[in-house]
Amino acid sequence: MINDESIEHLYLCTDHLNKINIKFNIAMKLVQKYMIQNSNDPLKVIPKEYHSYLNIFSEEKVKHFLPPQKWNHHIDLLPTFKPKAFPNYKLAPKGMEELDKFLDENLEKGFIHPLKSPMASPFFFIGKKDQKLQPCQDLNTHM
Repeated sequence: MINDESIEHLYLCTDHLNKINIKFNIAMKLVQKYMIQNSNDPLKVIPKEYHSYLNIFSEEKVKHFLPPQKWNHHIDLLPTFKPKAFPNYKLAPKGMEELDKFLDENLEKGFIHPLKSPMASPFFFIGKKDQKLQPCQDLNTHM
């Protein structure tokens, strides 16, 4: 039985003005704990009907880009466009370590290459359910 004592309130600040109130009950905590413990075994976490799609999310298969396809694209910029470089967000030591790791891995795979443009966007990390950090780029700075 779930009662008031079994519910915790977690406030996540999306910015200085807005807050999201999330209620966690015991069942949700147990599911989260199970997901973290079994996150290395996708067969235990992903429902059976989706097992045929496991290869899409395989870390092993994502070692390089696919060869160029006819639907590759580029963005034509207006002649009046002036590129802007925004300073990076200050990262904690763990974030800096993850950033170095992310850059090294993705440079090696060829997913990214050294920047030749003066255009740049701030980079940061958000926490994932499996306790890892997800890299994010703040593209809203250009709007």
